[in-house]
Amino acid sequence: MLSDMNNNFPSKVSIIGAARSGLAAASFFVERGSKVFVSDNCTEQKLMASLETKGLSGLEHESGGHTDRVLDCEVLILSPGVPSKLPIIKLAQKAGIPVWSEMELGYQMSKATFLAVTGSTGKSTTASLAGEALKAAGKESAVAGNIGIPVISIVPSLSAEGYVVAEVSSFQLENIDCFRPKAAVILNLMKNHLDRYLSEDDYYNAKKQIARNFNKDNYLILNAKDPKLMAWSKEMVHKTNIIFFGENITGYDSFWCEQDKLCYRFEGSTGNILNFSDMSIKGRHNHENACAASALAKVVGIDDKLIKEGICSFKGLPHRLEFIQSIDGVSWYNDSKSTTAESVAVAVAAFPKGVHLIAGGKDKGCDFAAVKNTIAASVKDIILIGEAAERIEKQWKDLAPVYRCKTLKDAVDMAALKSEPGDYVVFSPGCSSFDMFSSYEERGAIFRQLVMELGNERVGL
Repeated sequence: MLSDMNNNFPSKVSIIGAARSGLAAASFFVERGSKVFVSDNCTEQKLMASLETKGLSGLEHESGGHTDRVLDCEVLILSPGVPSKLPIIKLAQKAGIPVWSEMELGYQMSKATFLAVTGSTGKSTTASLAGEALKAAGKESAVAGNIGIPVISIVPSLSAEGYVVAEVSSFQLENIDCFRPKAAVILNLMKNHLDRYLSEDDYYNAKKQIARNFNKDNYLILNAKDPKLMAWSKEMVHKTNIIFFGENITGYDSFWCEQDKLCYRFEGSTGNILNFSDMSIKGRHNHENACAASALAKVVGIDDKLIKEGICSFKGLPHRLEFIQSIDGVSWYNDSKSTTAESVAVAVAAFPKGVHLIAGGKDKGCDFAAVKNTIAASVKDIILIGEAAERIEKQWKDLAPVYRCKTLKDAVDMAALKSEPGDYVVFSPGCSSFDMFSSYEERGAIFRQLVMELGNERVGL
């Protein structure tokens, strides 16, 4: 959709947060002649370096905090990493200034149809699977958002016949206004981000904002195995169309796993889309991600054979249980995208016993005790790094031997020392990266490099 703002484009815009999405928003407005002011709490040197990378060094800006200069604007764009409860945000809202996430901005400035994916785990894979189905069908489409590609950097180029598969975080949903995708998946609701939210319910309610503007023209796709989502569906069924995935729910459109098949019932038709054995990515969790992605594709009319073609062609994403190499009979995997306790459990459960788990990072308040049984069933030992190491050790110390390391390199060396042929080393942090790294991508890339260097040492290169 195009908002009325396109007919009265803002002449002055403020952006708080000069990370990836904030810089993309700044570039968008500069290209269209708006006066842009950027505010960040980082140092002047770091802010200037960030602006220079995007050719924005001439912009008015402030570093080291946010002052009233931010309020001299017609719309304020808030980067997802910036807390919505900052005093300057409250002042902007009190002054009647629209405060938008970059996701809202992208939606407002797009003609394309949006399909959205949120949840605590599995978002990137599910969004990518849906994107591959659209691509197989020859649809003009893009996958963007929390997956690492700002929405506003892509959507202006898409036509009204195009589709955006948007991976949406709870942070991005805090500041939406008109955002109303044609269909939205909520994969799961798990304890997460309690470093930002006051309670679990606050976090869950932020996720539920994805459907706040829904009506009977929309489709809300919910995990039938999540009790919180099942309870919420009873409220939402009066407001919008409900589709379940993961289980066959009598009386409702559903997409589910039946033995090796992905089966569905949708708008009066039934069928099976694919055999899970034909998928390149493995694991029960990915079967359920495929169910959710198939539901999105069916909503926009993609043929079963094309959904199968797209989903089965998908090889997986970097940093999501990414196989690096085998060294002396030990297989090394990079799961740096793992930022919750549940995602660690999914990672280790993908392997038989013999997992050397490297975990830890910036503590987000995840419930590590909730996955103790899964960890105990698969791991031989646990190697911890980062700010959360002490708390994780308290929760997991009785499950397997625990080793604490100061750096990721030390952790890799420890795993190499403890592992034997036939074992698996899995780097699945279960925490955010920001205590030691700039992003999960940097964290995963460094892990991959360390493992490659280790392999080179072992073969005498």
